[in-house]
Amino acid sequence: MKREGQSFLLTCALRNLYYSLRHKGCPIMAIEFEHRGKKYRADTAKEAADLQYFLERSDVVDGAYRTPKVWSADLAMELLNGVGEAQKKFLALLAGNPSMRSTALVEGIGLESEIALAGVVSGLSKQLRKMSMSPNEVYTVEVLWKGKGKERFFSLLRDLSDTFIEIGFPEAWESKKSK
Repeated sequence: MKREGQSFLLTCALRNLYYSLRHKGCPIMAIEFEHRGKKYRADTAKEAADLQYFLERSDVVDGAYRTPKVWSADLAMELLNGVGEAQKKFLALLAGNPSMRSTALVEGIGLESEIALAGVVSGLSKQLRKMSMSPNEVYTVEVLWKGKGKERFFSLLRDLSDTFIEIGFPEAWESKKSK
């Protein structure tokens, strides 16, 4: 019983010390928290709250939490089986090149304009949402401004590119289609 009373007194003393320091505006201690398996530290409660808010905001994409995907052969097959021919051509062109200009993609897919390319990308994005994924888990887009015009460069993520090589996309798919 004596030990419990001492523990209670120590808890009360620490709580009062904490409130006093906080009331005076003194930084108390480093705050450590975990987010998605990684530990983060902040010096004040405000910094910790701001950092946690930033991390949670960066996790949210299209209203759903983004979880990093490892592109397995099955996941790549699910993607390819769920998209249309234009999206497959888009992915095939990106798989064969480290970076492609949007105008080259338009020509390679056989589209009439970059507006049509936007439709292809939109269709791919819809399929990715069905798979609980976002476009930034498949490709990146770099925009370069030249005067008043801009050029877009698309690049497939390395992990997906490696998986496409593993499953033989697009070569094996093209030979299958021709048979």
